[in-house]
Amino acid sequence: MNSASTEQTVAAPINRPAPASRAPVWQDYLLYFLGIPAGLAVVFSLVGTRLTYGMPYLDALIYMLLHMFTAWWTVNLGAFIIKYSFRSWRPPTISVCILGLMIALLPAAFLFQLLGDFYATLYAVFETNRTDQIQPSWTLEYLAHFIRYSIPVLPTFLIGVYGYRYATGVDWFGYPRTETVNPQSDDDLTADTTTVTQANVGLIEGSTLPANARILAIKAEQHYIQIWSDQGAELIRYRFKDIGNALAECNGSQVHRSWWVNFDKVESCRNVGRKLELIINDKLAVPVSLAYKNAVLSKLDARKKS
Repeated sequence: MNSASTEQTVAAPINRPAPASRAPVWQDYLLYFLGIPAGLAVVFSLVGTRLTYGMPYLDALIYMLLHMFTAWWTVNLGAFIIKYSFRSWRPPTISVCILGLMIALLPAAFLFQLLGDFYATLYAVFETNRTDQIQPSWTLEYLAHFIRYSIPVLPTFLIGVYGYRYATGVDWFGYPRTETVNPQSDDDLTADTTTVTQANVGLIEGSTLPANARILAIKAEQHYIQIWSDQGAELIRYRFKDIGNALAECNGSQVHRSWWVNFDKVESCRNVGRKLELIINDKLAVPVSLAYKNAVLSKLDARKKS
């Protein structure tokens, strides 16, 4: 056996826990964003509410559909804003839902006021039903009244989020788990092997891409980085100079003042004038600075020989 075969690297064992959730498909979007609010509207239209007393059932149902879609979409939008705004901190789902509801209250109050004003022009009974409560207006009294009557929205929202996760496995406001590397056993320590870390997205804190997604390339964008992987791309707030430390054990390196490349994913290279360009796929080509050109060519030659 030659020396090259004895120096073959072996990947460290990786513990991949069973995922707590799965990625949503198009049926999930229809069921969650249309089915749930529609079901709530049917229930409330059958039970009856103060505003719709005396209205024909079909008209009350249409009002409740508009009401529930407005509430459900607004609160979910607020939660998604919180989720992506604080993705580097990865808060728990319940915190995302509560904060999302809080930032959704003001726009929801505005939308409900417009909806109520519109229905008041169509149905006299609807306008009459509003007279025994504080009239919609942009005052602290009205906003306090609106918030007080919005308290039941929170448990309803949480039941919808957690119930859907329990029933389908889709966690809309959770973050994907990162992979963990098992400590080496005594046998591993005595073996003559070198640990190799795959350039997975899970090594970059704050990314919402699947943790086992293989990184293709990373580009600096001021205070952010653009990540390309084999399972999608995203822009996150992250210091590019920290990439070298996060991916130090991976088969890749910085090839430009604003680019990092996974050499395992380079398909080919080409000269562009005096400079070099790495072809990752038909949609992604990475420039190589002159300062890095010789080192990159050496790395690619070594990969061919291995």
